[in-house]
Amino acid sequence: MNASKQQEMIGTMKEILQESYLHMSVRSYTVREDFEGEGECRISCALVHQDSGEEFVLEGEGVGTIDAFFSAIKTRLADDYPSLHDVTFSQFEIRGLLSSDTRLTTQAEAEATVGVLNSEGREFVFKATESSVSRAGMQATLEAVEYFVNSERTFVKIKEVLEYYTSEGRSDLVQKYTRLMSEVVKNTSYSEIAQRMSEA
Repeated sequence: MNASKQQEMIGTMKEILQESYLHMSVRSYTVREDFEGEGECRISCALVHQDSGEEFVLEGEGVGTIDAFFSAIKTRLADDYPSLHDVTFSQFEIRGLLSSDTRLTTQAEAEATVGVLNSEGREFVFKATESSVSRAGMQATLEAVEYFVNSERTFVKIKEVLEYYTSEGRSDLVQKYTRLMSEVVKNTSYSEIAQRMSEA
């Protein structure tokens, strides 16, 4: 999905979810990386829900900090948001934004680019600029996770709204939300969440 379409979709999700839109931030993290053997990296990270202030700790392991962080988030959230089971990294790039002032090279910011493939093989790209390589990489990864979590929440909300307006015979609004649904389902497969809703 191109960047403009992706931003447009985020705007749609925020409009539909309003206060239910999930936005998280990293409060702190610790990493232990083994430079010998297979180079396994373990991370423990405290995330904060920006709206409620709720904090929760997650742990994971992988090859490097970002892979471990992504694994930790999926382990914690994928049971509630099954589309996370199917997303994978397609690219990861870090570049330094060096200042023209050579005295400030140690204060250069880092820009991280994270590419993620959904269950249908469609790529989504997320960028973040922070004061360090690890912070930039984790922020871009977190934005990717938020995108798919909020996509699922939006899918559920639209499905509920569609059922209500269908029962009310509001064909105008059914048409509107059907169109929105057709855009949301491009993000990933929601077969599992749809089945859960039908069984509820």
